[in-house]
Amino acid sequence: MIVLASDYVGFKVLEFLFQRGEQVAFVVKDPADRGGYNERIEQLCLSSNQRGVLVDAGQLKNDELLERVAHTRPRIGILAWWPHILKGPIRSIPQLGWLNLHPSYLPFNRGKHPNFWCLAEGTPCGVSLHFIDEGVDTGDIVAQARLDISWEDTGETVYRKCRELILQLFTEKFDDIFANRLPRLKQAPEIGSFHTASEIEEASRINVDAMYTASKLFNIIRARMFALHPTAYFHDGGKKYSVQIMIKEIKDLTNEGV
Repeated sequence: MIVLASDYVGFKVLEFLFQRGEQVAFVVKDPADRGGYNERIEQLCLSSNQRGVLVDAGQLKNDELLERVAHTRPRIGILAWWPHILKGPIRSIPQLGWLNLHPSYLPFNRGKHPNFWCLAEGTPCGVSLHFIDEGVDTGDIVAQARLDISWEDTGETVYRKCRELILQLFTEKFDDIFANRLPRLKQAPEIGSFHTASEIEEASRINVDAMYTASKLFNIIRARMFALHPTAYFHDGGKKYSVQIMIKEIKDLTNEGV
């Protein structure tokens, strides 16, 4: 097995595999170290008594390393929150292919920032396990789970809930996936949606002269709410303004004598 691990999900996937005693021949770290988990991933690999090799992503272009990976005949490759498009000969090495953990309910919100788009566009929220193909998040689906959301959710809460949901789904389905017991559901390319990273900025801009339904406006604002990240915004009088919103359910206390 070979695992390309990034961020919290990558760390937790490796932790699960090592606790089970799975043989992970190679672990590849995210060069951008998104989330700052590379050091913990390194420590986990060193303390797990694994005989696998820890490598940087840049080495995946090294012919000698690719030969070593191919020689291990990995049954499956796992893209655990991997933020980069996998290219080159390594794509064809795992026997079953590469399993991607994608935080959207495919075919909706392929690509980047699905936690934003599911709220902003009102599409289904959830997570998917799928094998990659030549496209972006267009490969065959083997498992999915829907995420129920409320008006209190934001882009951040959806992101964090999807992280936990995809880990739960992965651990529940791993044995069946590794044994190749799950049917592969092909995606229809004309169904669903796809978004690039650059689209989120314009989608977060509120036109103060435009007409919005309240729900549309609320959804745009809350979708972009994520601590330490840019918010929805508008321009007026040559100035740019940040916009946030607080939505809380008002509990009915009438039956409690209030």
